[in-house]
Amino acid sequence: MAIRVSGLASGLDTDSIVQELVSAYSKKKDKHVKAQTKLEWKMDAWKALNKKVNSLFKRLGNMKLSTYYNKKTTTISDSTKATISASNSAMNGTQTLKINEVAATGYLTGGKLKDGSKASTTLGELGLADGDKGSIAVKTKKGTVNIDVSSDMKVSEFVNKLKDAGVSANYDSNYNRIYITAKESGKDNDFALTATDENGLKALKGLGLYVNSPANQQAYEQWDKYGVDKDGNPTTDPAKLKENFEYILNTIDKYQGDGAGSIKELQEKNADLKTDLTNLQADRNYAVAFMSLKSALAAKDDAGAEKLTASEQSELEAMLKKTDAELKDDGETDRFNELKEKLGYSDKDFAQLRSNAKAVDNYEADAENLQVIQDIHAAYNDPDSTNKLQAWVDTNTAQIKNVSDEMQANNESIAEKKAYISDNALLTSSAPAAKLTEEELKTMTEAEIAAFKAQDNEKRANMLAAKYQYVQNVKNDTGSFTSDAFRVDGSNAKIELNGVEYESSSNNITVNGITITALQKTAPGETLSITTQADVQGIYDTIKDFLKEYNALIKEMDELFNADSAKGYEPLTDEEKEAMSDKEIEKWEEKIKGSILRRDDNLSSVMNMMTTAMGKSFELSDGKRYSLASFGIHTQGYLDAAENEGYVLHIDGDSEDEVTAGKSDRLLAAIQKDPDMVQEFFQKLSDNLYTKLDKKMKSTTMNSKYSIYNDKKMQRDYDDYTKTIKKWEEKVTAMEDYYYKKFTAMEKALATLQNSTNALSGLLGS
Repeated sequence: MAIRVSGLASGLDTDSIVQELVSAYSKKKDKHVKAQTKLEWKMDAWKALNKKVNSLFKRLGNMKLSTYYNKKTTTISDSTKATISASNSAMNGTQTLKINEVAATGYLTGGKLKDGSKASTTLGELGLADGDKGSIAVKTKKGTVNIDVSSDMKVSEFVNKLKDAGVSANYDSNYNRIYITAKESGKDNDFALTATDENGLKALKGLGLYVNSPANQQAYEQWDKYGVDKDGNPTTDPAKLKENFEYILNTIDKYQGDGAGSIKELQEKNADLKTDLTNLQADRNYAVAFMSLKSALAAKDDAGAEKLTASEQSELEAMLKKTDAELKDDGETDRFNELKEKLGYSDKDFAQLRSNAKAVDNYEADAENLQVIQDIHAAYNDPDSTNKLQAWVDTNTAQIKNVSDEMQANNESIAEKKAYISDNALLTSSAPAAKLTEEELKTMTEAEIAAFKAQDNEKRANMLAAKYQYVQNVKNDTGSFTSDAFRVDGSNAKIELNGVEYESSSNNITVNGITITALQKTAPGETLSITTQADVQGIYDTIKDFLKEYNALIKEMDELFNADSAKGYEPLTDEEKEAMSDKEIEKWEEKIKGSILRRDDNLSSVMNMMTTAMGKSFELSDGKRYSLASFGIHTQGYLDAAENEGYVLHIDGDSEDEVTAGKSDRLLAAIQKDPDMVQEFFQKLSDNLYTKLDKKMKSTTMNSKYSIYNDKKMQRDYDDYTKTIKKWEEKVTAMEDYYYKKFTAMEKALATLQNSTNALSGLLGS
């Protein structure tokens, strides 16, 4: 903003005079600023209201569905044996239940360690000879993990290894025992703790963890399948066992590597094939869309003549590739509709035609597709064969099938190889491969690396053969188990519901919408009863909550429509605000905002639509007509109701409603008598209001989708005000500059005159 110093010669208050001279322009600018501010407040009021309408709309969308009312309540005759919950899909009625077994979590209370033991006690102090090393296998649902033990390993270190292997473990120094438990209940989630060599067995005994259990026996028996030679024939020959183990390890290495026949190689092949498949499918989709588009544009009338000329077909094809917004205003839209009508397709068929045109346009926009485009166009235009393009499509389809078949075969091979690795995971965990460091890999040739792996696998195979023979000897040893250890085996829950047995690793069992949590076994011959029925109160509360939301919204609309007039109040300019306190400004603006939707035609239209829809009656499946009044739901009457509550609905007998609290609750009675009938009515009522709102909120040139007010029109008006205000601001600035220039010229003239007068006075005086 320019800094002006004026009135020095004339003594006039130039700024005030200029402001008065341009005040007419400033007032016109202020008028538009006030109108824009008022529009902005109106937009804010509508946005807040529209959000609440959309909330109701979403609720109505749920209330249209039968699942919204399928609320169930269920009870059991003895809640000390089991607890029950029912989902909406549970069937009404009474069922019988027996709890035959309760699921247990695998648990091991270890025997007492020797006196004086503590967390820092080593396995050497508990029985391993100095320098001895061994292994213990921990089997869980996720697999088998081998723990290497040694004489210098501490009790605390061993416990941590157990945790890493997938079980919960703890050493309690107060009772000098190790405690181990599975992560989850159930037989399949149990754990096993087995020794795979003599020193491993010594460690288990020293730690008080050598116990017999089905889980342990099963883990030992896993080794039995490896008692074969590499051709699958049973053997006890150590050399043949070693040969079989080496064959398995080499096969796993091959599958896990990156060479020929590996999983990685197959996955890389499939990645390339997927790219080929995507390209082939895109080419085929283009050809089909191209054929469909050309065929549709060349449609013929009943006399066999094409409905559009060749030039008209080309003209319409070009326009089909544009959106409505992209069509020019200079008659192109009219021409588009003219050709559309001439072609005579239904809206659905024409939409498909337009979709094909866009697909063709998108494909042809990619320069990489040029050769395929030329091939397809050549096939289509070939005068010697009308079916040449179809033949091209057939060839392409065959290629797609071949690529898909190859990918499927690769996927099946990958699955088989992964299954092989998984089936033999016991071996890789019991004899983990030696790892080469990054530095070693950099300095070794591929041949040296292969030789290292071969030597390592031979070493691992020898180890596994020894483990196998040891396990065969120890698995039936029952004479030296830890005497004071206690083992709880993981077991499944078993129930009988209506005479049919169900089993689960968890005590929570869900059958046909009923979730049963088993707590303890029922006595022999004892039968529990489960009763499921409609949740009357739940359905009632659902309807009541809907009516609360509707009432709050319709009351707010009524208040906004009937608001007190704010005639004479307009938004304040900055100058006007300077003369008022903050509290006065706030009260002034609230007065205007409160009446911003007063007597609004659009608001009136929405209110009438909603109240009319809520007052509608419907014929139900019993052949009778019902309305809200049939269930004791009604308005108080516009004359009797409190201010702005003429459309508010009341439920007879609602204890929270002082208007109808003392009346008989017909809605609750209806739900108790026939919940399906009440559900059917409210589904129809909700669907009707939902449909009316959906139609009202469809996108148009005036409003956006899901908007009950003309948000697009208001935004355009707001933007127009911005442009107009800017023009008036420029006009005010221009006029100010104009007048300041005039006054500046006057000041200069006066100054010159003053100088001349002073000079003349000086001469005369002298």
